[in-house]
Amino acid sequence: MGEPFLRTLTRTTILALVLGLVLLGALPRHGSILSDYVDAFTVAFCFTFLGHYVDRVLLVLPGIRSGVGPLVRLAAWFGGGLWCGVIARWLWMHYGRDLRELPGLMWGGVFLVLLNGVARRHDATP
Repeated sequence: MGEPFLRTLTRTTILALVLGLVLLGALPRHGSILSDYVDAFTVAFCFTFLGHYVDRVLLVLPGIRSGVGPLVRLAAWFGGGLWCGVIARWLWMHYGRDLRELPGLMWGGVFLVLLNGVARRHDATP
């Protein structure tokens, strides 16, 4: 069984707060620093929170940890990152921001693969 929802929410929110700072420096400015940070945090939160549940669903699949399972998991992280990117882009538009300010949708898949790869490596350390 997975961790409790509030623990997941807290952990992914803290990670999104940090990633939001990184994105704040990488994305173009639009308004005040606070409103720009909220926009960047939202994008980061889409990947940290939803990406966690993409991985939780994958871990339920039988054989995902052996054979070609890790490759399937990697491909599913990429696909899940595309969906996280779609949601982040939808919110970005609703904040009145221009989608051209964000990297292409494919980079959402790459970002979630990297994020989950780093998170899994961190979880595996003793």
